Amino acid sequence: MNKIFRLKSIALLSAVTLFITSCSSDSNDDIFIDPTDPTAFDGELSVFETGNDNRTVTIDGANVSGTNATVKVSFQSSSNTMRRLYVTQNVSGFGAAPYDFAVAGVTVDDKKDGSLDLSSDNGDAFEFAIPFPVPTSADSNIVYTIWATTGRGDFRDISKRNAISDTAIGTITITGSGTSTANGIKTFTSTLLAAPLGDGSSDTFMSVFNNKVYKISEGEETAALWDFGYYYGFTQNASLASTSNYPELFDTDNDNVADAAVSGLTGVAQDELNKFYIATSTIDFDAITSASDLDVITQATTERVTGLSMGDVLEFTDQYGKKGMIKVTNITGTDGNDGSITLDIKVQI
Repeated sequence: MNKIFRLKSIALLSAVTLFITSCSSDSNDDIFIDPTDPTAFDGELSVFETGNDNRTVTIDGANVSGTNATVKVSFQSSSNTMRRLYVTQNVSGFGAAPYDFAVAGVTVDDKKDGSLDLSSDNGDAFEFAIPFPVPTSADSNIVYTIWATTGRGDFRDISKRNAISDTAIGTITITGSGTSTANGIKTFTSTLLAAPLGDGSSDTFMSVFNNKVYKISEGEETAALWDFGYYYGFTQNASLASTSNYPELFDTDNDNVADAAVSGLTGVAQDELNKFYIATSTIDFDAITSASDLDVITQATTERVTGLSMGDVLEFTDQYGKKGMIKVTNITGTDGNDGSITLDIKVQI
């Protein structure tokens, strides 16, 4: 048996936040191109539905003046309206992650999932002058991948709602003078997930893509990014479950009956929620040092593990085929404000 949480839908929970956001003055002015400014670009990238574009750009960091390379980024779509721009950054092969425009000193109108919000004026075509950090050492390189979508996309799936075609992306590589030394895995330590709370404020779900932890109340915009979540059941005790297989813990109509899991709570379609295949493991977590060490994992048939204790080791395969391991390093409390689990994670890039 699991505790029932009385929780209104995410739309109601975030009504005030949405109102405040709608009144904000966020814009993409920082990256608009001034036609009267003769400033030279370090590179020009173009992705056009009609072709005759330049989708691959390579820039030698040694030739860039300053810490950022400014790239003219142009997109055109005649069939679909472009509503968001997704950009990932992969430093020296250590794995793609959402690009944070603020790192380069610019402010953009971004969505909660990290994508750039395109105005109606940019729906058919746009040109931006986007700064991208260059490698900080000679033996590194950074690859930026860019694509436009018709709505909420997925940083791990370029085909999802891609406005131009399933494979339409632009790639910017800024090189140093050496080669990557990545071992093919990402390691996250001391990731803390909280037991779910009825007000939606708990950091309960996470993504192994970027080690980001998400509040339940952020679900309307970000639930498609979540891989798994934590809960503490009356009989199952400390448990992890995929976002797709997370139990119905929430009572959204105050009848004392749990009627909603993640889809019902957030309004995100069930088929957009990530599957995350997970099971207990006998593999030595501490001995994993490279991606090939994780190849021995066979995809589990289960999407939920229960009755967890400190020291337990789990193996998983995410929806995108990446394999990894989890070690439970701490469990505190049960299902209240003090309930949480702390995890160390290793996952293939």
